Amino acid sequence: MKKKLMILYNEYAFSKGFGIRVGKGRKRQNSELYTMKRFLCSCEGVKDEKRKRTRSYARLDTRTGCTAFVQFSIGKDGVWTVVNHNMIHNHAMVPLNKRHLIRSQRKVSKEAIYFMSTLKASGVKVSDTLRVLRKEVGGSPMVGFTASDAYNALSRAKANKLEGHDCHQLIKYFAQRNSSEEDFYYDFELSEEDGLLSFFWRDGRMKRDYDYFGDLLVFDTTYRTNKYDMICAPFVGMNHHANNVMFGMGFVIIGIYYL
Repeated sequence: MKKKLMILYNEYAFSKGFGIRVGKGRKRQNSELYTMKRFLCSCEGVKDEKRKRTRSYARLDTRTGCTAFVQFSIGKDGVWTVVNHNMIHNHAMVPLNKRHLIRSQRKVSKEAIYFMSTLKASGVKVSDTLRVLRKEVGGSPMVGFTASDAYNALSRAKANKLEGHDCHQLIKYFAQRNSSEEDFYYDFELSEEDGLLSFFWRDGRMKRDYDYFGDLLVFDTTYRTNKYDMICAPFVGMNHHANNVMFGMGFVIIGIYYL
């Protein structure tokens, strides 16, 4: 029911020119069932300056403190009833020709991910695939997502491929070495879906080489032709014989931080 009502409110929001997001709810005591739920305008609230992080780039903030919302009461029988709403916004509506860019209106379908993944595996660039999609459906507004959405969706799909046997065996192997080798170190990062995004390791020899020859360090991310289409990122230096030495090794999902 929640999903259907959210789709309905999102369709109404598109007709008017604003985006939506899920607000806070209220649960029954000692239960995971909700008694109240709100859907808000995406411009609700203001930025918390106290939690502001220093960034090398400026991030657009579209929040204006808008108080538009729709509130539902949820009965014990599971019926959702509208009990309160505010239809007044404190900001301009998005023009019709720009509404396809509203975040709540964008979604990369499973079919689109499969289509782009298949062509990418055949050597077709994602940018070329997006051009094909735009032409087939009649323009960018009809695609349903942006280029950055496509890259991020493909990156998440790659990460989810690593959820199975290979991923678990890798982490298990690292944990065993960490427990048996004093200077072995490893770290990894998971996505919201528990897919492996990146991992890094170094052993005792790499650490000792870095202690002696760490004045020169090269971080090379040009090699990426592996099974999972991940960037191979070695940390390399040079010893007193002018030979390359390894300080550490990492693998990162391509495009996972695409903006």
